[in-house]
Amino acid sequence: MEIYSQEIQDEKDIIATRDRARVICEELGFGITQQLQVATSVFELGKNILEHGGGGSISFSILTDGDSISLQAEGQDHGPGLTDSQIEELLKSGSSTTALRGVAAMKRLMDNIEIESELDKGTCIRLIKKKTQSTKNLARNIVSFLQQKFSSRKNPSLSEELRIQNLNLVQTLSLYEEKNQELEATNKELLDLKLQLEKSNAELQDRTSELQEALLSLGDRTTELEAHNRRFSAVLGQMSEGIVITDRSGVVTTANDQFCTMFDRENKNVVGLSKSEWYTILGKICAMQPDEWNKTCASLDQNPQTILTFGLTMIGKEKSALSCRTTPILDGETKLVGRLWIFE
Repeated sequence: MEIYSQEIQDEKDIIATRDRARVICEELGFGITQQLQVATSVFELGKNILEHGGGGSISFSILTDGDSISLQAEGQDHGPGLTDSQIEELLKSGSSTTALRGVAAMKRLMDNIEIESELDKGTCIRLIKKKTQSTKNLARNIVSFLQQKFSSRKNPSLSEELRIQNLNLVQTLSLYEEKNQELEATNKELLDLKLQLEKSNAELQDRTSELQEALLSLGDRTTELEAHNRRFSAVLGQMSEGIVITDRSGVVTTANDQFCTMFDRENKNVVGLSKSEWYTILGKICAMQPDEWNKTCASLDQNPQTILTFGLTMIGKEKSALSCRTTPILDGETKLVGRLWIFE
């Protein structure tokens, strides 16, 4: 739906057309920034028609698509026209060195630009700016309103045009200043966050260094304990007594060769026995009655620091005066870490 058309024969016609573009944008509800974009694009279009096309015309139309409308500005000149390759180059790169001027700016400011041309028949440029959340009924009403308004509207003087442009620039600068303040606030928040991340990273590096030192210390300690364990195993292997060691939960962790020989057992079948399994084996070879042995086991559990000696009966072998002495293994004075069982 066409709203207005203006012949372009001199600079006054360009100023009048830009004024109409601004009014249309205001009535359609475009924001200040969009109004400035459309007015600037129409001004460039008019200068191109006048300087390179030998004059022509600019018309404004409202396009509808569903519930949205768009403003279209169409410029037609009387120039020599363009080849397809020239049009393709203009739309691709926005170059405006000779054939057309201002194409790059129009392409940047408007939502869509179309160029049609025939040699010796002139060039047509269509510019489109979209307006969302509108309706077709609104478009029809605005067309009628604008047509009536333009029929009685006087063209603005050069000073009035400059005043309006300055007002638009002031309003635009105000919006830019507001956005700049928002960006500065966001930048400050990002800077604070960066400082917090740097602080956290430094703390993490310190913790990592501490952990690495702890791991190195643990590695040294592990090596030392392995060396002690090898020496301890060597000592156990040389002892004439049978030796068994259980940990704080009663699980068998060590049994020397002498113990395995004395009781005809393999080491792999002894190490790893649970406390109840170990007590069961001892119950079969001790000289106590079952009830008495069960009470003894309960006493050891209730009083882990107890030192106990009891006799053994070797089933299937000649009787010999074997006995077992068990004593707690303490870390310091009171902390139980295991129990030593000596068979002799």
